[in-house]
Amino acid sequence: MATRCGSRRCWTGTTGSVAMPKRDNASAGRRPPAGASPIGARRGHSTGATSLVTFTTLTEAQWQAIRSTRNWPDGRDWCGEIEQVGRDFSEAQAERQAWLKKLRGEKSAREKGRVDRALLLTRQLQKAWADSSLDDADLPDPGLKLRQQRAELWLYNYDTWVTPFAGQSDPMQKQLEWRLMSIWVEAGGELSYSRKKDDPGTTYRPLIDFLTRTLEAILGKTYQPSSIAKMIDHHRPEIANARGMRRRRRGGRFA
Repeated sequence: MATRCGSRRCWTGTTGSVAMPKRDNASAGRRPPAGASPIGARRGHSTGATSLVTFTTLTEAQWQAIRSTRNWPDGRDWCGEIEQVGRDFSEAQAERQAWLKKLRGEKSAREKGRVDRALLLTRQLQKAWADSSLDDADLPDPGLKLRQQRAELWLYNYDTWVTPFAGQSDPMQKQLEWRLMSIWVEAGGELSYSRKKDDPGTTYRPLIDFLTRTLEAILGKTYQPSSIAKMIDHHRPEIANARGMRRRRRGGRFA
């Protein structure tokens, strides 16, 4: 049954999507300290993010264009799910920019080296303190543990917001693409496209239109069909593998 979603018609029901890929962590042995925030975990600050497109909701025209790409099954708030994906991406972008501003223009690798050295020295000093007889003395708490935690938190954030973005890599956009394609698959679509016989260089298929329109609404950028096709080719094996794992888990549970 169709119902209103804001000012436009969407489909209501429970949400669900293909499992998201795990985010790579350059420092796999480093546990996130208390207070650390993964991508999309909380709303990012606007500081330092004024040059980014901030997505909140789809306009009526945008939703109708997206909706026209297929017959969307009843029982799910499809426009709401797409909007949430866009908001998560926009908020993560803002949080990354806000954190990068804290570097105060320093070369990021140089600043990381300084924090690494500070953490190493703090740990060494803590060990020296523990090995000495000073713990038995009536001295003020030197606060070494707090300094260690501050350095670990800084390095964890660095590994979240800087390390994965080396070169042209943008894991946040890759995650955005993955989630949009996962919504398409959950709606019964296939991760495929074809080429026109009279123009082999031009790709077409409802999925191409869906991704073109959703990415344009969220990013404010229009992609060529060939670029969309490369995105599909890149994510197809990962999504197929994730769906296969879900089916195997379900089979084992109900066998």
